[in-house]
Amino acid sequence: MKIGRDPQPFRPKVFLYRMLACIFLVEALFLAFAFKRCSDVRPGEPVVLAARCPQLGERAETLFVAAVATTLSLLTGAVDQP
Repeated sequence: MKIGRDPQPFRPKVFLYRMLACIFLVEALFLAFAFKRCSDVRPGEPVVLAARCPQLGERAETLFVAAVATTLSLLTGAVDQP
């Protein structure tokens, strides 16, 4: 007795496009969290983002570039299956 549908075939390009979208989402969450923590008001200390988190942009760029480059390199090697 068979219930439901047959499983759909794995589609690597669709999977990698979704992973790329997830990378953008996670990167945005990381940046929002880091920006929030760096901009928190601390008693007796001015809010100067460049002084509190001097490498925030550089670290975010490094993470973003590595994640996107990896996904795109996998995407170029993905082959559509009929």
